[in-house]
Amino acid sequence: MSDEPMYLQRLRQNRRGKGKQGGAGADAVEGLNAQEQEALRWAREAAGTELRSKKDLAGAKYAVVIRVNSASGVPLSSCEGLPTREALIERIKNAAFMGEDVVGAYEVRGGRPLTVGNEDGTITLKSGAARPGANPKSPEQMLRQAAQDAAERAKSRPRDDDRGGSRRR
Repeated sequence: MSDEPMYLQRLRQNRRGKGKQGGAGADAVEGLNAQEQEALRWAREAAGTELRSKKDLAGAKYAVVIRVNSASGVPLSSCEGLPTREALIERIKNAAFMGEDVVGAYEVRGGRPLTVGNEDGTITLKSGAARPGANPKSPEQMLRQAAQDAAERAKSRPRDDDRGGSRRR
């Protein structure tokens, strides 16, 4: 047993664990599926800076990026996951009440950014276009799609006896 305090042992252990991830990439976060990782990428793009915190994103249906002013005057961005649309609207209302800026909202399952609006004191959310990497296909779906495409090409192919080659008689 070493004479090091426990917190230093845990710190060293965590640093060793981060070094082993290697090829996973900067966007890969343990415990998040592909859609949640895409939401995190969107949040980084929307914030324009590194996110200070990523809270409750695993299993969330909606995400919101909020910019908070710190004591030092540097604005900090935070990404929060929310389970329902009503919870998202409530969080946006609370952010406005507490003087926080809502940078944007995102539908995790659909892969769509949401435009936040305020009409007559009512918060409105409008879906944008889906992001390209938001809904990846499984290998089975990709194989089925390839089989369908091949069947369609086979139907539209001309039925010639001479398939491009010349025959000598």
